[in-house]
Amino acid sequence: MRFTKAEVRAFEHTLPEPSDRVDGAEYFQCDVLNDDFNKELQGCRAIISALGIGFSPSTAIDPPPLYTEGTSKLVEAMSATGISRIVVISAAFVEPQPSVPMWFELTAKPALHNFLEQMRAMEDLLERAKGLEWTAARPGWLLDEPYTGEAVITDERLAEGCFRCRHSDLAAAMLEFVCEGSWIAGRPAIGGPEAEHYENPAAIKAELGID
Repeated sequence: MRFTKAEVRAFEHTLPEPSDRVDGAEYFQCDVLNDDFNKELQGCRAIISALGIGFSPSTAIDPPPLYTEGTSKLVEAMSATGISRIVVISAAFVEPQPSVPMWFELTAKPALHNFLEQMRAMEDLLERAKGLEWTAARPGWLLDEPYTGEAVITDERLAEGCFRCRHSDLAAAMLEFVCEGSWIAGRPAIGGPEAEHYENPAAIKAELGID
């Protein structure tokens, strides 16, 4: 996978410490739901949206509308600044996945119902928008482990045995979609094979904080 060098503007709700910033990136503090950030977007050619909501009992019941209203604000800003390309993070689990373990469908997925409904609505919003070159990346269950470069990308549904997706492999795939102009109006599912201790019920429940 080869990327061309590009200038990056990072919009963060809370700015990271200088030691945690990526060299060469320009940082802006931004509340996507409430701020006007059109000026800062001027000159950008594409948006990679990593909007996301941390899981907790309260957000599971009533998640803030980041995927829906936040993405709508991005689309409005794109229209105002002449940007047409956007890649967002959705989830493979917005629709049934034949390769996903049944225990996940029966235990973890119900806890994510409201998140997934927002993501599904976000995908519909992008599909209805006029003049937009969008991609809704659908990763498997995210895993914070080092980059492998072995992610399997398939149309809409995860490949067999690819239940999880490393953050770094997802990031690389999203960059590839932008740099290569691929998967426009598509929903690529992204995942990879992992060791059993990353995929068993105990690991997923521990990450969700559920019994």
